[in-house]
Amino acid sequence: MTKAEFLDLIGKNIDKNGYHITYVNGGQNPNFSYSIGLSERFGFELIIAGGFNSIKENELIFEHLYQNLQSGSTVNSRFSLSDNDIFYLGTVDSSWGEKLMLGVYDYYRVVEITAYQIIPIKRTLDTPIMSNPIMSDDPIWKWLYMDWNIDAPENSYVITDLNALKGKTITEVAKWEEDVWEMFSEPGPDVEKEDIRIVPLGTILGIDATLKPILNLHIGQGLWRDNKDSSWQDW
Repeated sequence: MTKAEFLDLIGKNIDKNGYHITYVNGGQNPNFSYSIGLSERFGFELIIAGGFNSIKENELIFEHLYQNLQSGSTVNSRFSLSDNDIFYLGTVDSSWGEKLMLGVYDYYRVVEITAYQIIPIKRTLDTPIMSNPIMSDDPIWKWLYMDWNIDAPENSYVITDLNALKGKTITEVAKWEEDVWEMFSEPGPDVEKEDIRIVPLGTILGIDATLKPILNLHIGQGLWRDNKDSSWQDW
């Protein structure tokens, strides 16, 4: 698809749905998605950075907010899909928009936009607070600025659990393929299916630098530890 065709698609989605959603995944930054077209009605765009697990979930959240905003809700409101899915909108510093929302700038041919971040009340550590300026040395988002320099394939990812992404110490790790690890904060078989998450390796290493020894694992090898201050042991 050429750039002209893509911009035409964005316009058609705005005409049909009121907005277009751009999804960005791959590489070592957490996934993110943002709207294009809400500016025409509300004067701002929305962005989700990290934190959510699937495109379908993101679609539901964007649609829910769109309907609420149409009904007169304000950006100061809290929004909820369920008792466990409550979120609010926070301002986005321009330094984040310039890195993560390039499609808005391209579509509207502007040098400045207003955007709000969709932030879960129970946010995970890969969800930045975007009202603060982006930092080039941010341990999780630094790959926006840096080339991948970790001794692992650039497409490496980790199967982990929700509690680990909230800061609970990862206590067991295993490497099953050249670019695939499992890292859990509790015994893997005990993790509920709905709590499993798949994230870039760079995200996990950014959350907890003590995990770096896992880079030396051979395929099929595993390690465990009691807590973040204890030494890793072979399975």
